[in-house]
Amino acid sequence: MSTSCYTGQCVVVFGAASLQRYIFQSNRLKENIGASYLVEHWLGNGLVEATGADRTKWDKYAEEDPRRAPLKNPVVKDKAINVIYVGGGNAALLCEDRNTAEQAVRTWSRKVLENASGLRVVVGYGEVNKGRSLAGAYQDALENLSSCEEALPFGAALHGLPVVRRCISTGLPASESRRGDNNQDEWISQAAACKRDRVDPRRSRRSAQDHIASKFPQVLEKTEALPRLSRFAIHLDEELGGRKGESHIAVVHADGNGMGNLLNQVIDAGNQEDDVFLHDLRAFSASTTQLSHRALNQTLLHLKGFLRLEALDHAKEVFPVRPIVYSGDDLTFVCDGRVGLHLAAFYLKEFSSGEVRVCGTDESVDACAGVAIVPTKFPFARAYAFADELCGLAKSHRRYKANPKGKGSWLDFQIIQEGATRSIQALREAQYRSLEKGRQRLDQRPYNVLEASTNGLQVWNRFADILSKFQSNQWPRSRAKGLFQALVQGPTATKAFIDNERWNDRKLPPPESETGWTSTDDADRTTPYFDPLEVLDFYLPELLLNTMSDAEWGDEE
Repeated sequence: MSTSCYTGQCVVVFGAASLQRYIFQSNRLKENIGASYLVEHWLGNGLVEATGADRTKWDKYAEEDPRRAPLKNPVVKDKAINVIYVGGGNAALLCEDRNTAEQAVRTWSRKVLENASGLRVVVGYGEVNKGRSLAGAYQDALENLSSCEEALPFGAALHGLPVVRRCISTGLPASESRRGDNNQDEWISQAAACKRDRVDPRRSRRSAQDHIASKFPQVLEKTEALPRLSRFAIHLDEELGGRKGESHIAVVHADGNGMGNLLNQVIDAGNQEDDVFLHDLRAFSASTTQLSHRALNQTLLHLKGFLRLEALDHAKEVFPVRPIVYSGDDLTFVCDGRVGLHLAAFYLKEFSSGEVRVCGTDESVDACAGVAIVPTKFPFARAYAFADELCGLAKSHRRYKANPKGKGSWLDFQIIQEGATRSIQALREAQYRSLEKGRQRLDQRPYNVLEASTNGLQVWNRFADILSKFQSNQWPRSRAKGLFQALVQGPTATKAFIDNERWNDRKLPPPESETGWTSTDDADRTTPYFDPLEVLDFYLPELLLNTMSDAEWGDEE
């Protein structure tokens, strides 16, 4: 291999360790929002400003076109530090030598310590030399970064003497008193204060509210139907909780499938020409970020387009969805409990309709998601952990059980009650079996949101169609709940219930069966009706009206 023009230069990759814990350890939405903003800023614009890196070449991809032709000059040669990419909770810089890289890291990390207390950042270095290409140096930096993420933090955390007050959010030593949402003074740690400050425009010049408003300006545009709309939610109870006395929120976590494998393709193809690798890496990063942003923006506009906020019993100036993590291929948002399932499915369809740029070719991608529906008083960190587990279960099903295996965007969900502590799998094994001999499985989750056929068992369209029939006039709520209880009893009780309903000309939604269950073998027996009935109260009829034709609804009258 010929000597690279980047010989002697150093690649630095930046990331954050224990990221999910840092963002979601608090049960206060303001702190979750502030923590996410701090990660985005200090691994984005804050990093560029602190290190003095030149980002003009990167912006050609991020701000203009990730599918552009390779740049003739991919770096600004008279600059000591160039941005390879930033965004999505990670970043990479190209420095003129190792000393420059280390000095930049020292400057940046000091600012992080001063402005984002509690955020644990990590870096990895990789140097270009006669035997190592730019792609090889980048791979070395990634491996170095991974080792740092898995290592124990340096030293032991100093919590404080027994006489020190503890922060009500983090459990760390409290350092200052702040007026809380209940108008009472609260003692909080420096880490909690840093997070809250980013949501309060009186304390922060660059607040998280300003940031998200600039990312999704169309969502907050006032309309004739929504003349007072002005901001995204920052409170759970008052702004996202749903109906009074019956308040639930939905925590949604989505993640792209196989994105690491696509990145490896870029790295593996970069062993020949360093400039080509730099182009491909930027194109991949920028196209991934743009795809996820477009998918989320379309999802928010979709909700805004047909749903009136009056239906949600919220303050009329507040948009009833709050994205928390929304960069890269990861997404986490919280919303009213009755719109979470629909929005998650819509987002997966939008994400899967796009492509990312891999080595000069547009590659189709998909994603999986988990939705945890919990009471508003439920510990938020625990709710996020459930959503993350559900997303993992959807990915596992896609990888090992889907037909064809490894394809599709799958969605899993769970309604979580107060006091739930066991895993989702343990919960379902204990409670999602019928009471009849054979203990037939009640649920059919997860669901493939991309499959259009209604013949498959685990197809989202069929799930939504069945749910719409149970929310129609043909099925009074009391009778739908009666069927739900019969399903829990088992196939025999279900058949008796169905036979009785036939006297009222009331039939099961397709696919009909005499028993309401599939198959006759207890080992494989399940029902397509339990899942829609369980979420009957967590799916607004307006959402179904938007997806069904007039003819379909006319059949129910």
